Amino acid sequence: MLQEALFKKTIDQVQGHLTWLHLYFQGEPFLNPRFLEMVSYADSKGVFTSTSTNAHYLQEKQVKEVLQSGLKQLIVSMDGITQDIYEKYRVGGTLEKVQEGIKLLLAERNKSGQNFPRVVLQFLVTGQNEHQLPELKQWAKEMQVDELQLKTTQIYDFENGSELIPSDLGYSRYVPEGNGKWKLKKKLENKCWRMWQGAVSTWDGKVVPCCFDKDAEYVMGELKAQSLASIWSSLPYQNFRKQLLSDRTQIEICRNCTE
Repeated sequence: MLQEALFKKTIDQVQGHLTWLHLYFQGEPFLNPRFLEMVSYADSKGVFTSTSTNAHYLQEKQVKEVLQSGLKQLIVSMDGITQDIYEKYRVGGTLEKVQEGIKLLLAERNKSGQNFPRVVLQFLVTGQNEHQLPELKQWAKEMQVDELQLKTTQIYDFENGSELIPSDLGYSRYVPEGNGKWKLKKKLENKCWRMWQGAVSTWDGKVVPCCFDKDAEYVMGELKAQSLASIWSSLPYQNFRKQLLSDRTQIEICRNCTE
């Protein structure tokens, strides 16, 4: 888990120009017992804080702490409106816990008169759950969540097709090539705004270019030994950006990206 001392050290370095901090990367943030204390620290420095959760830990105590933390946005992943569909993607998850957590947070937020955190309900549209979209929209409306996000799903080995690809290709990152194979819907161009907009830190302080680098294959530097400013302008980072602008297809994490 991300160490609080390293976190505070980094926030102190960047507080003058950091505007948005998304406290989440390939894990459940509420598993860290000091998570909301870190949210509060970033908030005290004037940083807009956001996180993403499966909502299994939104119980009465946690909800009160969330409301006190200064968290500005809470994204809740809920990829099904019935248990049988939900657990196909969220293996081992319990839909009832998710829904009760959302209800409790919204009720307590309204009772306190607060506007934050803004609650975003996120739904990854797949071939297994796309038929539930009308029911999902109705539920979100009844709960009065602040926003409903319908997102496309990243699929490994998409070239051979998958039951996760929706039949409505409007919700798909991939389209058929016509020979039994699939391809990215959008052409992969030699540009990417993410390389100049922000970066991602792993739990142990490794800085990687973006959230598509899930296994930290492209480490630009380490916060334990370097400042974020020095990493940002380092030779490895500059070379990575140059490669992206010249031939992005040579970067593995870019080959399944829709940005």
